[in-house]
Amino acid sequence: MSGRIDPEGRLELGVAAGTGLRWAAVDLTGAAEEARARHDLSPVAAAALGRSFAGATLLLHLSARSCSRLTVTVAGDGPLGRVVAEAGREGNLRGLVSDPHVDLPPDAGGRLPIGAAVGKGTLRVRRDLADGSSYESQVALVTGEIGLDLAHFLEQSEQTPSAVLVGVLAGPEGIRAAGGMIVEAMPDAAEPSIVRLEGNLAGLGGVSRLLEAGGVAGVVERVLDGLDRRVLEVSGIRFRCRCARESLLDRLVTLPEEEKRELADLEGRIEAECAFCSAHYLYQLAELETQ
Repeated sequence: MSGRIDPEGRLELGVAAGTGLRWAAVDLTGAAEEARARHDLSPVAAAALGRSFAGATLLLHLSARSCSRLTVTVAGDGPLGRVVAEAGREGNLRGLVSDPHVDLPPDAGGRLPIGAAVGKGTLRVRRDLADGSSYESQVALVTGEIGLDLAHFLEQSEQTPSAVLVGVLAGPEGIRAAGGMIVEAMPDAAEPSIVRLEGNLAGLGGVSRLLEAGGVAGVVERVLDGLDRRVLEVSGIRFRCRCARESLLDRLVTLPEEEKRELADLEGRIEAECAFCSAHYLYQLAELETQ
């Protein structure tokens, strides 16, 4: 890649039009690029995961309930298979794509064919709450492009009219920009504010281009132009997996003895890989037998 991408992204939360609009915007270019490199993602796979990262991050921080973690799973019948994006309250992201090497030609407009790669299926959102409980909601995919599917999810599951913008600027050289923004209309939102927002969105173009040019500030300025916006919270976003050698060892220990021996090489070593970050861990067969 040309240039250096900051691995630490930026998340902003705020209100606009008094308190009639609530919004969150994120630049997670560094996290999306690290995921691309770790999983050796094709451009279309990287774009799908990056959009899902943006959706998971924004939904988590706009959630009405206190979530410690939120996972977006896009499960379609297209060649990508499942796209899983997990966002943690502390700003950590991790994710995976079932087939990371899917390579489809651009659509008629020269864009990456995310919808065709995803296909028809479902979008699931799982929330892990601070008290240790969790719950999951699901809607049918509308387009497979992920942005409109997230808006459909918010309308159906949350009964919240929302504008959802997610985008990734990806190419053979890597991720140039990734992130997005969600604006929610509160019950007290005035009609002129909604009309102004719709006008701003109508002339917006691609959110990834705005991110590349001006980061989060550039997106927020264009989307909320003339709407008296206020930033209430700023935090960092990065790719960081929750896996650990000890936790993977605990899973290996539970395998049947025959399967353990099949996994081991001639020197009694077992190599395990984390599906979320591609980290490799090496174990001795004796470790699994002494637990």
